[in-house]
Amino acid sequence: MRINERVVQLNDKAPNANARYVLYWMQMFKRTSYNHALIWAIRKANELKLPLVVYEGLKYYYPWASDRIHTFILEGVEEKRKEYERLGIRYIFYLQNYESSQKNTVAALAKDAALIVTDDFPCFIIPGHNRRVAERAEIPVHAVDSNGIIPMSKFDKEEYAAYTIRPKINRLLGNYLKPFTEDSVEKGSVALEVDSPETPVTSAAIGNLVSECDIDHSVKPSNIYHGGTANGRKRLKKFVEEILPDYDNARNKPDRDGSSRLSAYLHFGYLSPLEIALAVQDSDAPQGSKEAYLEELIVRRELSFNMTRHNENYDSLDALPPWVHKTMREHMDDERKYIYSLEQLEAGETHDELWNACQREMVVTGEMHNYVRMLWGKNVIAWSRSYEEAFETLVHLNNKYCVDGRDPNSYAGILWCFGKHDRPWMERPVFGTIRYMTSGSTGRKFDSKKYIEWTKTFRG
Repeated sequence: MRINERVVQLNDKAPNANARYVLYWMQMFKRTSYNHALIWAIRKANELKLPLVVYEGLKYYYPWASDRIHTFILEGVEEKRKEYERLGIRYIFYLQNYESSQKNTVAALAKDAALIVTDDFPCFIIPGHNRRVAERAEIPVHAVDSNGIIPMSKFDKEEYAAYTIRPKINRLLGNYLKPFTEDSVEKGSVALEVDSPETPVTSAAIGNLVSECDIDHSVKPSNIYHGGTANGRKRLKKFVEEILPDYDNARNKPDRDGSSRLSAYLHFGYLSPLEIALAVQDSDAPQGSKEAYLEELIVRRELSFNMTRHNENYDSLDALPPWVHKTMREHMDDERKYIYSLEQLEAGETHDELWNACQREMVVTGEMHNYVRMLWGKNVIAWSRSYEEAFETLVHLNNKYCVDGRDPNSYAGILWCFGKHDRPWMERPVFGTIRYMTSGSTGRKFDSKKYIEWTKTFRG
């Protein structure tokens, strides 16, 4: 049942008349400002004259769980605890370390809640979480969309490409690209006693906490990208003041610090796209640079959320348009000049030094420059036994190593390498009419030697 353009009730239950609080289960919007889900939870708590409890959990058994992802999430916990205390809101964080850790914590908290508010994120494990909680809960479950600047509900079907969604976004943008009122709780709840385990998290304790978790310890934390809203805003400030003025020229130069590098902060909800867009809009940068970045932040990003919202096959080749399936059928048996195993690709052991550099950047730092990420994906298609194998390889490597992986942008970007949101091009072996890229032509568009040497300085 849709309540408004951002809020959907996922079941038909009535509020608990004997409740002690309203529960906000924070899954993806890990911030205390520019958060529609938090604002909705505060409003419901104020309407019911109840305190608000915010719960955030981190389990050890989500797909691709690793030191890198755990650390990035834990780096934002301490600042949220302090900010929620300032706001008069009870915040609980719980880390499930291993099999014997207490489970069903949301269900336990729901027993004393009037209703559950949670994040409406159209990708990865979140839709499944929300379905299961809505089925089991005896109280209403409200899922709130705070993903993009424009609500996902404004687009009632999957858009074919950027050129079809862009005019629709432009017609709506003026209604949403502006600050909105942040509500405050009327009844403080910082000291409220609740039935839930808690994990105290400080910056000094993160290493030990992560080491005790039953996760993949081979993927080390990034030594460049660190979690939390404060770190996100620090990077945003640098981007707006130092990088954005030349963004239109520098964004496709991996040898320079010329892109925003904000995608991980967007993925984990440390920064709202609205906060970023307003900072860009209000900057003194040239209009061309602003427009180039906002096209990526709004049009391209919201196109990917539209795809994962409306296409249930977003995580497979079944999401591709008919022309791609036709050309893949026609070229599936084409001879591949090189074939590399997953292990060789993961280790960056190919004949192609530029590709190896892309892989090194991702494996060590947790991110890959967007411009070479396209080349990275295209070459895996060329070097795999089948299109299906290439897709699975790209999803695995991206989601395992990239801090900004497991995201609508991840799946849209990988599928783009196969022709999603694109058009047919000149026919070639293996690719058919799918757009083709080579390391030679791509590398001539920037100082590829400098980029390759830069990645060789990395230490895992």
